[in-house]
Amino acid sequence: MTIDIVSMDTITSGIEGLGHLFYIVNPFKTSFRTTAEVPHYVSRASSWFVAFIIIERILLRKKGKAPPINDSITSMACGLFMEINHIAFRGAQTAAYVYIYENYRLYELPWDSLWTWLACAVGMDLGYYWAHRATHEVNLFWSQHQVHHSSEEYNLTTALRQGVWQGWSTMFYYLPMAFFIPPSQFFVHSQFNLLFQFWIHTEVIDDLGPLEWVLNTPSHHRVHHGSTRYCVDKNYAGVLIIWDRMFGTFEAERRDEPLVYGLIEQVDSFNPFYLEFFYLRKVFEKMQSMPTITDKLKAIFYGPGWVPGSPKLGHYDQLPETIVREKFSHSLTPHDQIYATIHFLLLSEGYRVLATQYEEYDGWLLYGCCVYIIVSLVSIGLLFNRNSWFPWIEMIRCLVFLAYQLHFKIFLTETIGMNLLMNGIRLFYLYSALQCKIECVRQFRDIMQKDKIK
Repeated sequence: MTIDIVSMDTITSGIEGLGHLFYIVNPFKTSFRTTAEVPHYVSRASSWFVAFIIIERILLRKKGKAPPINDSITSMACGLFMEINHIAFRGAQTAAYVYIYENYRLYELPWDSLWTWLACAVGMDLGYYWAHRATHEVNLFWSQHQVHHSSEEYNLTTALRQGVWQGWSTMFYYLPMAFFIPPSQFFVHSQFNLLFQFWIHTEVIDDLGPLEWVLNTPSHHRVHHGSTRYCVDKNYAGVLIIWDRMFGTFEAERRDEPLVYGLIEQVDSFNPFYLEFFYLRKVFEKMQSMPTITDKLKAIFYGPGWVPGSPKLGHYDQLPETIVREKFSHSLTPHDQIYATIHFLLLSEGYRVLATQYEEYDGWLLYGCCVYIIVSLVSIGLLFNRNSWFPWIEMIRCLVFLAYQLHFKIFLTETIGMNLLMNGIRLFYLYSALQCKIECVRQFRDIMQKDKIK
């Protein structure tokens, strides 16, 4: 009987988690008195993320359109960058909302009211529209949002490709709600709004009929990710497409024009650290090139396409109507695909443990683990880029992992099965370090040989 009850609870929880992805939730079960009571719905949805990504990949493979491993892993790596940032700063981004509500609220809406729940859902989505629009229309903010648009593919993993600092530039658009709406409601709907946007990043779903008039759909969002003229700066919606229809930024998908995804000037890297920060350098260089203080400020706060003498957002009529280009993504050997996938899965599990237990970590250990995961993700990106620094960084990070777990004996478990699994992970890291050591020696010999020839 107990097993049956547990099974039913698990099934019910799973169905509720699936509903969260589509904003199909019970308002009364998702209203809480305090922020401490609000579940981390995004983390709970991770199993659904994986399931849908696998299903989508199977369907695309049947159509001969399976996305390359390097692009998918890079997208998910950028997502981990963002989540690590949330852990490292421990809710600092939402502190302003809580502070305003606790000290300056004009009216206290009841936390358990259906109308408060609905008001927060609509207010959150309207705030997202303007925040999202700002990340396209302010060059400094675009330096973070361009990360999300940098993929040459459009699939569910693209939804996870996010800018580390984007939350800091967009949080101001939600603060007006803090004068009325309890923080617990804000925390709930900020997660549901984000979860809804996961499933619309796909080419598998074509048209949703009448829902296309009201909701943001895969068709509408494909336009948003396009890089040709009719797609640029269109369809900013999070959940409701009505905002774009109201504010003049809506554009329907043109079935007769193939979509080209990515940036207009595409970036040729799979290094997540580079993708996160390379555009900040472009903003700085553009600012430096301007002759006057006014133009320097415009280079920062006007649109990415602005140049002296142009409108605030640049000349849309000068954008390309069509784009024909080779994708940067290149094929990987089966060994490299398996190697990168296993290491990424291990890092993802390491992040999951860190995310659930980070409050128990000392400061230096917490930040050390964060840095290690970031360096590891960069290393995988260097493998995809075929960068000569890869074997050196990879060898060091694998040895650091082995030294750390041996010193702290973190792989000691009571069960035989877990001990076998952990020893298998040890051997894989040892194998990785030895393989990279061989490549490092080869590189060193090549350098010495070239020096002798000179």
